[in-house]
This record gives sequence, C-alpha cells and structure tokens, in this order.
Amino acid sequence: MNETPIQAPEAEQVKPMSFSDKLVGVFSSPTEVFDNVRQTPPTSSNWVIPTLILVVVGVIMAYLITSNPTLSDQMKRMASEQMEKGLTKQLAAGKITQEQANQARDQMSGFGATGTLIFTYASAVLGPFFALFLGGLVFWLLGKGAMKATSPYMKVVEVVGLTFFIATLESIVTTILAIGMNTMFASPSLALLISDFSIENKMHLLAASVNVFTFWTLGVTSIGLSRLFQKDLPKVLVLVFALWILWTLFKVFVLTALR
Repeated sequence: MNETPIQAPEAEQVKPMSFSDKLVGVFSSPTEVFDNVRQTPPTSSNWVIPTLILVVVGVIMAYLITSNPTLSDQMKRMASEQMEKGLTKQLAAGKITQEQANQARDQMSGFGATGTLIFTYASAVLGPFFALFLGGLVFWLLGKGAMKATSPYMKVVEVVGLTFFIATLESIVTTILAIGMNTMFASPSLALLISDFSIENKMHLLAASVNVFTFWTLGVTSIGLSRLFQKDLPKVLVLVFALWILWTLFKVFVLTALR
C-alpha cells in the first residue's frame, strides 16, 4: 500500500504594512519598511499616496510663498533678470534685433506675474511625478546594470515614492525658512550661511545642494534599494551618492551655463 507523501506547509504570505506603519517606519525603521516592500506583491499605494501628499503639500506651500509680497517680488525679479539675460545673449549673438528684444520685454512684462504663478504651481503638481518615475528609472537601471538586480521597475518606484514622506517634510521646513527669513533662497542647507545668495554664483549653488534633507533622502533611498536588490548597503550608498554628485555637478556647471 503506497503512502501519500506529506506536503510541506506553504510559507505564510507576508502581509503589507499599514499606511500609518509605513509613514512612521520611513523615519524610524526604514529597513523594516523596505523589507516589507520587497516581500509583498506590487502595491501602488506605496507610491501613489506619498506622491499625492507631496503634491497637495507642495501646492499649499506654493500658495504661501506666492501670497507673501516679499517672496513674490523676489520671484518676479528673478524671472525678469533671467529673461533679460537670455535676451542679452540673443542680441550679442545676432539672433534677434533690438526691436524684437523690446517687443519680447513688453510681452513678458504683462505675462511675468502670471507666468511665475503658472510655473510655481505646475512645478508643485508635476515635479513629484517627474522625480518619481525618472528617479525610479535611474535607480532601476543602476540596479540592473551595476548590481545585476532583477527587481521590477515599479518596485523601485515604490521605494522612491516612500521617500517622498521625507520630501514632504522638507517642503514644509523650506517654506517656513523662506517666510521667516524673507528670502526665497532659504533652505535647510549651507545656503543659510550666505547672506547675499546669487543663482549666478556656482559656489552658492553648490552650497545650496548640501542640504540635510537631500542627504537624509539619499540615505533612506540607499537602504530601500539595498533591501530590494539584496545587496550590501555600503556598495549601494556609494553608487547612489556618486550619482547625486554627478547630477549636482552637471546641474550647477552645465545647466546653469545654458540659461
């Protein structure tokens, strides 16, 4: 008589953490949160909810900034200076005539305030989604290429999305600093040590990049990727910070030269 083989019990399926546990965990125990992300099926709320929270808070912070007369005037003045700089370059290169430059100034003078508002709110709404999916793509390619990781792209997006809880706190702190110090260049960075901050000064821009929330986010992102990819944290940290350094140098020394 043949015996029926005894089947081993299936491993208990890991249950996704609650939203509140993830929110608290990103700040207090990110390793636990990202282990749960790796062990559970794709969960869109891991990126949808943090991104929407960041958008809502960003819009509120944008309203507070644009409603402040001092900060609003600074934004308009900076936009005007950048426009004038662009026109001067085009005039020097012979791409436009003086008459065309004057017409552009007249058109922009009427559109300046509205344009600044549109750009500010559009950045608050679209910026987080751009950062989410582009950042997810960059980190997914990093894992696939440098670490031979096989994690799905959307799982990496979940990791990036959960770090937006930190970005939301940064948005609030930065707005408080800007309003309290009456300057739109205030931020939790080395820029606080510069009294006459200028976006034309590359050293000032580098100082503004040394931001405590940036380092916090990079650290938590590295933890998330190391748990997701199952790779040593020091290696992931080095790669993530190397990417940040390259992007910062490109942004400061290349993109600013194109303005």
